[in-house]
Amino acid sequence: MAQSLSSRVKHGYGAAAFSLAIANTAVMFFLLKYLVDAAHLTPAVAGTVLLVGKLWDAVSDPLVGRLSDRTKTSMGARRPWIAGGSMPFILLFGAIWWGMPLSGWAAAGAYAVLLVLYNTAYTSVVVPYGALTPVLTQDYDERTQLNAARMSWSMVGGIVAGIGLPMMRDITGEWGYAGAVLGLLMIPGLVVMLRATRGLDIPPEEPPETPSMWTVLEVQAFRRTAALFLAAWTCIAVLSALVPFYVEHHLHAPHLVDALFAAIQISALVTIPVVVMISRKMEKHVAYTWMIGAWALVMIALSLVPTDGVTAALILGALTGPGVAAAHVLPWSMLPDVVEADRVQNGVDRAGAFYGMMTFLEKAATAVALWSLGMGLQFAGYVEGAEVQSERAVMAVRVMIGPMPAAVLIAAAIGAFLLPPLTRKAHQALLDELA
Repeated sequence: MAQSLSSRVKHGYGAAAFSLAIANTAVMFFLLKYLVDAAHLTPAVAGTVLLVGKLWDAVSDPLVGRLSDRTKTSMGARRPWIAGGSMPFILLFGAIWWGMPLSGWAAAGAYAVLLVLYNTAYTSVVVPYGALTPVLTQDYDERTQLNAARMSWSMVGGIVAGIGLPMMRDITGEWGYAGAVLGLLMIPGLVVMLRATRGLDIPPEEPPETPSMWTVLEVQAFRRTAALFLAAWTCIAVLSALVPFYVEHHLHAPHLVDALFAAIQISALVTIPVVVMISRKMEKHVAYTWMIGAWALVMIALSLVPTDGVTAALILGALTGPGVAAAHVLPWSMLPDVVEADRVQNGVDRAGAFYGMMTFLEKAATAVALWSLGMGLQFAGYVEGAEVQSERAVMAVRVMIGPMPAAVLIAAAIGAFLLPPLTRKAHQALLDELA
């Protein structure tokens, strides 16, 4: 039986997720709208900028994962990357929100370059951070608890960014000041995590020959886990990016952005313990099936809310919480199990490779989803910066926030039930074999 982690370690490790979630939430919720309505790029160009900014991740994410697997220092294998990458990550995040004295394609090119730099710094922190999970505990259920603590902090960071960024923008009239304040709020969580995991980051033994980074895709359990994660995460990205458009142009209540966002995030935060409890009573994939399937129905209902249905929208926003919580907690608690399956199959510790690939797939899928949203808005005739949009554009927002992600979620729920990545029994057999 693996030794239980203390609350200090669990929440100390999770504190960094607060910082990462501030950045991730701000980018997912507001960057598309910022590029369209503040930087005055067309929706198609803005979506393309986000996509181009992610293309480099095909190189940087697996590369950082591979290098962190091979890092050996007195600080450990992962913590040096986090310590060295934190400040560039924070500074580049703040720089995204400062306006540029450029327009048109020049502005688009400048933002694309800035996003490439930002994504590289983000990768140098988030990939090694995730790869710490299998080092901290080998217990099947405790990994769910560890990731629950991590995602609880992530939800809090998301709430801070989702409410704080638009609020500070409205108070100051500038996106840049809001980005700078959020950047400062990221520092403590990263520092706390580095202190809480001191001495626990044990460098892996150097294998005689490490398989190619892309060979992690040959591991069946990883492919299935990644598919479940990407299906749910792209739907979170779509929901996040469309909420500002939905409340402003369908509900005609732009002031509702904070309230609807808070309803989603707070509900997800308070239901994380429920997700953990259900996953302990069932298998992780069964809990995923039920909670993601229910979330799909809520998304369809959200698209059917009438123009004056502000209260209904808030209630449905809260009902998305359990699904969002399951999407955050369960796939990430499955991934450490996959790392051990790979160790049995290949005899190599490649946690960094797996987390690097998962992070790349996450960011690539998010970028494609946001690019698709931009193209969809462009095709529907959305006019950047206009207070009133055509019925066709508003209908496009409703379809993209409801039926489209719901279809993806239903397919993921069915896939999870029929093709589980790794069961509790199978994981225990792996541990016995490793022992």
